Amino acid sequence: MAVVEAASDTRTTPESLPVGNEWIPGPPPDAPARSAAVLPYALGVAVLVLTYWCVDIVWPALPGLRDDLALSATGAGLFSACFFGGRLLANAPAALLVERIGAVRTGAGGGALLVAGSALAAAATGAPMLFAARALQGTGVSLLVTAALLSVVRARPGRGAAMTVFNLAAGIGGAGGLITGGLLTEAGGWRWVFWLSSGLAGAVVAAAVLSNRGAAPSANPSAAPAADHEPAPRSPRGHGRRADALPFLANLLVFVNYSVFVVSLPLYAAERFDASAGRIATLLLALNLIHLGGAWPAGRAIRRWGSERSLAVGYGVTALGLGSVLAAPSQPWLIAPLALYALGQVAGSSAAGDLILRGSGSGSSGAGGGRAVGRVRFSSDIGLAGGPATVGVLADVAGVRATFVVLAAVTALAALALARPRRSRAAGHGILDPDANGAPGAR
Repeated sequence: MAVVEAASDTRTTPESLPVGNEWIPGPPPDAPARSAAVLPYALGVAVLVLTYWCVDIVWPALPGLRDDLALSATGAGLFSACFFGGRLLANAPAALLVERIGAVRTGAGGGALLVAGSALAAAATGAPMLFAARALQGTGVSLLVTAALLSVVRARPGRGAAMTVFNLAAGIGGAGGLITGGLLTEAGGWRWVFWLSSGLAGAVVAAAVLSNRGAAPSANPSAAPAADHEPAPRSPRGHGRRADALPFLANLLVFVNYSVFVVSLPLYAAERFDASAGRIATLLLALNLIHLGGAWPAGRAIRRWGSERSLAVGYGVTALGLGSVLAAPSQPWLIAPLALYALGQVAGSSAAGDLILRGSGSGSSGAGGGRAVGRVRFSSDIGLAGGPATVGVLADVAGVRATFVVLAAVTALAALALARPRRSRAAGHGILDPDANGAPGAR
């Protein structure tokens, strides 16, 4: 499923580029302009589409791959965790490279790594080789997304414009990946999924190299336009630390729950209903479309009711959906609880991301700045790397059904913690959002 990260302002300027959870200071105001080229806008969008095509194409092939290579459920979890772990570890190098050598060269390098990782995975004869290939793929994807997203931000610097384009491109690519992944796995086996991924990445490399001749130089970082909104008020130091940590953890839980999409659901559908790769792909595609369809209503809910209330509702709907999956008597009946899960997830990711991006009045993140954008990416990548591995171990120990029960219980507790009246709310503060007064339309 294309991961949707909300943004109330997603302008990313080289003045504070994200490096994992750290930051690279930009040059002084009097520094000369750099000539680090960005990708043309249309190519940047195409790179995002093809990159997320390569990300989501593998999920329908997971059951067949696991059987062919004799992977345990833990191994299936590591298959996903190695990919997202490579992406997480590459965040810092990606930010350094895109600043020093430009988006074009960074994107071409990321594409080359994705080509190599995909080809290595297609030729894998065992788990160690496959896991190394997945880490290499994740590294390439990190470089590609950083380069393409920066290029889109430079072309569409208005509030939310770049992330709207990003979410649409990622959703289109994810849908294409799920469809072709299921068809290729049924027609020729799981290895063809990675061969196609290698070919798509090769096309990205060629396009990036050819575009380098006509790429326009980037503007002087010191001349980047100011944010188009006023930053949120800064809270006292102690409250600011909590306002930094709690939204970060809230977003982390949202993305841990995405392990259901990449690990638990494919394994459960194959085990319980003997679902083929094509049927699993159809199920995942339906979830992807529901998830994308819920993004706009989730944004409206945040604007009307505030991020914290929307996050509590999102958690509650996700927990209800996860807890209802096991009651489905046949595969078609899975769509109802999984629709709740998808809608809850998009509400949760939008709300938790908005809390981080606005800074929630924190003293360190800086509302709407590049540092806040990086915290969203950093927390989501930790969840995407650690969640599948944890779910895989749990499935081996207690069965794949236990993963739905445990995640539903944890998410329900989080929803109750946010919904429970607190004394601080009476004073005009939320648990995660100290600047919100809890009233509808307050934002």
